[in-house]
Amino acid sequence: MKMITKFPKTNSADIARRKQVRDENLERIEKNNEFPVFNFKAFGFRPYFNNNDKINIKGPLCLGSLSKDRQCLAELRGDNAESKKAHCIVCGRTYDLPHGFQEFREIANEAYDGFVNSQAEIITLDVPYEAIKAEDEDETRKIRIKWSQKDGRNQAVIYFINKDDTGGEKAQTFVDMDREEIRHDSSDMHPDKYLVKITAEFKSTNVGIEYKKKEE
Repeated sequence: MKMITKFPKTNSADIARRKQVRDENLERIEKNNEFPVFNFKAFGFRPYFNNNDKINIKGPLCLGSLSKDRQCLAELRGDNAESKKAHCIVCGRTYDLPHGFQEFREIANEAYDGFVNSQAEIITLDVPYEAIKAEDEDETRKIRIKWSQKDGRNQAVIYFINKDDTGGEKAQTFVDMDREEIRHDSSDMHPDKYLVKITAEFKSTNVGIEYKKKEE
């Protein structure tokens, strides 16, 4: 008796489509593993990539403890998207939410966006970058003051220049108005080559720096 085995016909387009879906799901799982749970207004939330690779927020999550070393973190449930009453089917706890489910997720999403933005470099366009504000000189010295910026903070840069120095060396002092502090650029000449003392009066504090007088 001769047996004939028939295999289902394979469609190359269908195989390619399934592989694409599988690869997309694996990529999404890998991306989602990068997102930690974060606490917001005493509840947990977790960012995740949706099917369009946009960040959504899951939550609120139960922050109850299941054991000494483990939180519940199950997604809370309510009667509807506007409900402020929530319960956890895992540990049985009930909660009063500060907002309805949908609104709470939207606010948490905005808070997460703010956190992500806070990790980026900040610049400011409020003042012209390095615009010269003052400049003066005499026979041997020159001083120049500019507005500048550092990580989005306004600061004044004060240049002290010896006109007899043909090497172009200078001292730079930074007056940071937001942090209310004075610094100098260590890659240039030290300010003590030109100064004995520098003081600055900020809104909430006064800063004074005295340099040791150099021996002639």
